[in-house]
Amino acid sequence: MRLFNAFWERFRAYGERHPRFFAWMSRYGIYLVVLFFILLYCAISLLKHMNFQSHGWDLGIFDQHVWQLSRGEFGFNTVRMVPSLWGDHFHPIFFLVVPAYWIWSDARMLLIYQAVIVALGALPVYYVVRRNFKSGSCAMCLALTYLIFWGTMELIFFDFHTEAFLGPVLALSYFFIDRDNWVGYLLTLPLLLWVKETTALLVFFLGLYVIIFRRKWFVGSATCVISVGWFYAVTKTIMPPLAASGNYFYFKYYSHMGDNWGEVIKYLVTHPWDGVKQFFVPYHKAKLLLFILLPFLFLPIIGGFSIVAIPALLERLLSNYYPHWEILRHYNAIFAPIFIFALIDAIPRLHRWLARRGRQIDYRKFVLALCALILLVNVPFTLARSAKTLFNPYFYMLDPQMEQTGYDIISMIPPDASVCAQDPVVPHMSQRELIFQYDGNTYGAEYVILNKFLDCYPLTNRTLLWEIARLYRDPRYEAHRFGYGWVVFTIRPEYDTDGKLEPLPV
Repeated sequence: MRLFNAFWERFRAYGERHPRFFAWMSRYGIYLVVLFFILLYCAISLLKHMNFQSHGWDLGIFDQHVWQLSRGEFGFNTVRMVPSLWGDHFHPIFFLVVPAYWIWSDARMLLIYQAVIVALGALPVYYVVRRNFKSGSCAMCLALTYLIFWGTMELIFFDFHTEAFLGPVLALSYFFIDRDNWVGYLLTLPLLLWVKETTALLVFFLGLYVIIFRRKWFVGSATCVISVGWFYAVTKTIMPPLAASGNYFYFKYYSHMGDNWGEVIKYLVTHPWDGVKQFFVPYHKAKLLLFILLPFLFLPIIGGFSIVAIPALLERLLSNYYPHWEILRHYNAIFAPIFIFALIDAIPRLHRWLARRGRQIDYRKFVLALCALILLVNVPFTLARSAKTLFNPYFYMLDPQMEQTGYDIISMIPPDASVCAQDPVVPHMSQRELIFQYDGNTYGAEYVILNKFLDCYPLTNRTLLWEIARLYRDPRYEAHRFGYGWVVFTIRPEYDTDGKLEPLPV
């Protein structure tokens, strides 16, 4: 505490000596920070993409989808292999991205769009915190926490995903709640619901928060009713006819608890201990919970807004799908704005608890100390994950010969030709009607592009080498070597299926 008091006195003395600088930073500093992180996020995403480290799943999937929407089409998504991507996940939010594709139709536009949207989410965080704690320094600390939170950085390093919209829109929604602007709040609900069908559950708990903690019964009840109705209509009526399987595909992750959502709820009510156990077993789930809560010093647990995190936690921890529990994923970015807003209740509550026990601590110093500590604690968590790549010089060193060869290959293929490509090549060619991700099947494509030195998802390295050798022996294709690992197989005229989706016999 003595160290903090010394720092506090120096900080205040510096502010008294440079009042104009502090006033200018108080007004414009957050915009400089947001601009810096827009550039940083863009640099991360674009460097990965240029270096053939982006992926067909999910960047190629979404790029083909938005490209089709920008042309007024709702076609077959050949990367995801579904008749309509809206049957896989329902996200009308992409209509807001379409105008950007009218300016520049390229997968890089999605990456830039994501960088801008995620970084702008720091603005409502900053203004909400500054209004509640009456401190620009606290607001800057928590805005930076939002921007460097490991979940946010994992989202950026994951190429692109619709989760990028969720945190900023939720932050804007709370911005209106905090100001009792209920018209503005209601206008943000469609944006939340359009991100993905499962965000309806988050909106439902947002309505509960409005009822319980804001005492706005009508607005909160309306939010709950709208979210439940939307979720039922989308998952039961809209998505099944558009899905390849004819039903809601992602329910299978929870089918171990029942045959429908009603049975899942009944199972959790009648087997509460099993539900609790699924939060911590296997240990990956406990590790994920630790990574989510420890960067915020577990304080959000006593904050009211943390109830909005419940559906995201249930969606992840009750799933039988291992990637939902992984730390190295985009799913966890949403916890940054939720837990930061939960701190607005939690920190004053903690201060009052300490005061009742005779700990007389200056409130302003206490709040600033906790906000600064939370920011500092987030740094090692962030650098322990994908962000550590920023300090790896090889991340910035591109192999010019290998990559130039790859770009030359991509440029020589006609835009209307059907292509089956390796995962990192797909997002460079996803703006065409027939683009497939190579998984051991060529799908009758006219061109097959492979490189043994690139990521071979969903195959292993050994399997990819075996597949390349098999294609060399395949009478349907003629092989062309370009060096640096690049091999292009072109289909012989007598086997050309004009890009039909039916796989050819091996």
